Amino acid sequence: MIDFSYKKDADLIELSIRTDATKIGTLFRIVACLYVLKMDVLSGEVQTIEEGGILYTLDNFTVRSLDENADSAFQLGVLMDTAFSKYEDATKILEEYNLGEPDPKLFFKDNFEFIFTDDPDTNTTCFYMESKNARGLLYHITRILMKNQINIISAKVETNPESNLAMDRFYIRDSENKPVSQNGELIEKIKREIKGVD
Repeated sequence: MIDFSYKKDADLIELSIRTDATKIGTLFRIVACLYVLKMDVLSGEVQTIEEGGILYTLDNFTVRSLDENADSAFQLGVLMDTAFSKYEDATKILEEYNLGEPDPKLFFKDNFEFIFTDDPDTNTTCFYMESKNARGLLYHITRILMKNQINIISAKVETNPESNLAMDRFYIRDSENKPVSQNGELIEKIKREIKGVD
């Protein structure tokens, strides 16, 4: 089940997406659709909520489209339905649109920071990332986390409009539903893969 609203406001688009898919890779599937449609996530909030004993993902994003048209909302709806129903591997969507993976050097050439800390209140690890923002950054980060079997429980995505610096926080757990900060080897692997030096 996917419900979403799409509201155009000047040159920005406000998206709200709700789905009962809460497994590892859910955010990546959503972000892959935005990336394919040339939408750059400027800010957003990702939450896992429980209603009536059922877990839902509730995501709100402010995006800028590089190719917005009258059919963009329809295209996004169809693409998200496809991403959640047709593809086991959401990276296949890029192949259909003849797109390659974004180059990590676009984001992590200089002035970037990764910090992993425990968040006892949520029993998660907070992964704070600061880097240059460009289209595909969130796609790249969420793909690496999914590849390493990391579940994003919640997230806060922000972009400083003056410096174009992304300042994102991901509250994450591993495949056993435990905080990641206890596994130094996994953290170093994630850092290397995000920087593209694997």
